[in-house]
Amino acid sequence: MNLLRQQSLVKFDRQFPIYNFFFPSQGKERSTRTFSEIWAEANRHARSRALYFHIPFCDTICNFCPFTRGKYSDRTVIHHYFDSLLSEIRMKADLADLKGVPIGAIFFGGGTPSLLDPEQIVEIGELIRKTFDLSHLREFSFEVEVKSLTRERADAMREIGVTHPRFGLQTFSQKWRDMFDLTATLPQVHEAAVLLKEIFPFQTFDILYGMSGQDEEELIADLTQAVQLGTTNVDIYPIDNIVTQVGLHAKLAKAEAAPTSAMRKFSMNVLVDQFMRHAGFMPHNGHGYVRAPVTSAVVSDAYSFVYHEHVYGYHDFDLLGFGVNAISSTMGHVTTNTHSRKVYSEKIALGAIPCETSEHDDSLDYARPLVLHLPYHGHVEKQRVAWHRVHPEVIAKLDQLKQEGLVTEDEISLSLTKLGWYWYVDIMYFLMPKADQLLMNALVAQRLRDPGRSFTKRELLYPVVSLSTAATPS
Repeated sequence: MNLLRQQSLVKFDRQFPIYNFFFPSQGKERSTRTFSEIWAEANRHARSRALYFHIPFCDTICNFCPFTRGKYSDRTVIHHYFDSLLSEIRMKADLADLKGVPIGAIFFGGGTPSLLDPEQIVEIGELIRKTFDLSHLREFSFEVEVKSLTRERADAMREIGVTHPRFGLQTFSQKWRDMFDLTATLPQVHEAAVLLKEIFPFQTFDILYGMSGQDEEELIADLTQAVQLGTTNVDIYPIDNIVTQVGLHAKLAKAEAAPTSAMRKFSMNVLVDQFMRHAGFMPHNGHGYVRAPVTSAVVSDAYSFVYHEHVYGYHDFDLLGFGVNAISSTMGHVTTNTHSRKVYSEKIALGAIPCETSEHDDSLDYARPLVLHLPYHGHVEKQRVAWHRVHPEVIAKLDQLKQEGLVTEDEISLSLTKLGWYWYVDIMYFLMPKADQLLMNALVAQRLRDPGRSFTKRELLYPVVSLSTAATPS
């Protein structure tokens, strides 16, 4: 990827095709340190921590979803996994002081956390309250699927302190709902929204755009209905064809749907921003919108997704995960739990944590505020950056972004310009040291080797024309 050194709306020659990722990522250098050693050191560095709990079950498998999930034969499978999850929490609490850092955010993801029984929701909530320091908790997110949402489950969520229920709507278009294998009906969606708005102070759902064959009229129809649903927040994502399921690629190919080019996806993002602002929403990060007074600011300071303040945050905000494929990230280390439910439960039963842990130079952690927080949240407080410890490649690249008008600076902070906000994903990738870019490239290459996955050059490359060449008469 190249940063284009010219006055132009197009500032990069290609779109990095994965839109959400961790940094530092899981590296090749395996750590020999124990869980106790890693998290004792983490407690000395971190000032705030987020918790993630993974519930990997779904009633139906949506073909756009890249996350670890699967169907279940009967509820005993869920009960068995739930018991293992509780055991993992207790086991880690025995190995480290989990009250040593206050919890800023909790996120239950999946899969479908709302498949848990109300009694299970209350039980795990009580264990969390007993195990962690929640005195500074600012946000408690819980993903739901509207078919499994009941008032009893919603009441249980409220009882344990959930503040931000989130559901995956994706689209109001029946054509695209069928394409995605979404089985919830729109009346079920509306009923769920009414219930969540009644009980919780915040409510969020997802909308996807940029699918092969989608046009701007369809996008505006989705945005119109999204605004009318009346929730406090909407998250609006471009579809990520590198990580969607091969089955979706097959259905799109059968429909002879033309791939959406990188430039058209960029244009759709501009359209989303303008539409949502005129509807009374402000962006609060790269893809999230909140009902708030509309100003000319690049992002609103009226709301922040606190969980992502930790995932895409400062060096002293870390993450501790539980459940299959859960990621933990703290100073010098990234840990990923096994993706296998069978291996997970067997290892937990034996008193072992089923995971792999890699280690990396801490200059990467000190670079997180610049590589992640600045592009994703739109700003970074300069006094929160340990500048002398940041990887030198990142500092050099940041200077280039300033020169090209993508980042601006004052005495207190660094901020994205409006132009920079449109390019936030490319900026995250661009700011990474070369070695970490190569790790991300390998992930893309691995995905492209999947049989049946279709991805064209037009989805990757922007139409780059030198302005000096374009101005030369023929």
